[in-house]
Amino acid sequence: MNPFISRFSTNSWVVPVTILSFVLGFMLMLAWITKDTQSTRLGRLPEDQRQRLTAGSMDLQIEFNKVSKEVLKLREEKTKLEKAVSSQTSSTKVLGEGLQEAKKLAGLTEVEGPGITVTLKDSKQNIPNDVPYSEYNIHDGDVLRMVNQLWNAGAEAIAVNNHRVSPRSYFNCDGPVIRVDGVPIASPIVIKALGDPDTLRGALQLRKGVIEEIQNIDPNMVEVRDFDLARLPAYTGSTAFRISKVPEEKK
Repeated sequence: MNPFISRFSTNSWVVPVTILSFVLGFMLMLAWITKDTQSTRLGRLPEDQRQRLTAGSMDLQIEFNKVSKEVLKLREEKTKLEKAVSSQTSSTKVLGEGLQEAKKLAGLTEVEGPGITVTLKDSKQNIPNDVPYSEYNIHDGDVLRMVNQLWNAGAEAIAVNNHRVSPRSYFNCDGPVIRVDGVPIASPIVIKALGDPDTLRGALQLRKGVIEEIQNIDPNMVEVRDFDLARLPAYTGSTAFRISKVPEEKK
């Protein structure tokens, strides 16, 4: 029996495993992040990325605006294609006009016209010690009730802090921040509604309405103004239906 052959075949794994261990150790050394290497790597990043990474969070509002612009751009292209198709024949033209009306009703297009602006803001009064601080703040329920009152008064389009509201929109509080369809907004809350200004304003001034309740706490928390012309953006939220569907025609 050859002792050299036996020794080499028995320990043949030692050399490749040793080499692999050195390589793995070298890679771990490169990947290991210390305070010095972290500052060096951050210095290689673009300025905007470095600031966001150092802060530890992304600006949700900026990201939402970017996505919203992309959604609007895609919808505008889709509208152009729809109009191009509808101009081919009289029948498709009628279909295209009906489609555009449906999109306007659903809030998927920009609209403009007269209406009112309702501004809601937290109170700046000195709060009594025996009164909860939250009583002097605007909450999601206040915004929701205001929007519902405007719908009931005949508003044709509504936007909250320049976010178009649809029948599927939702409002909720996340600490001091109110979210509209998941997008954070802060006081002051600016609600714009298109419609007849006199009718809309009159509906909000009804007794025991949401404006009267807020003004009983602090009259400066609510401000209502008319405007002759304003443009509201298109709704940029999801329009997909996951559960419900159009029923099939019975044969």
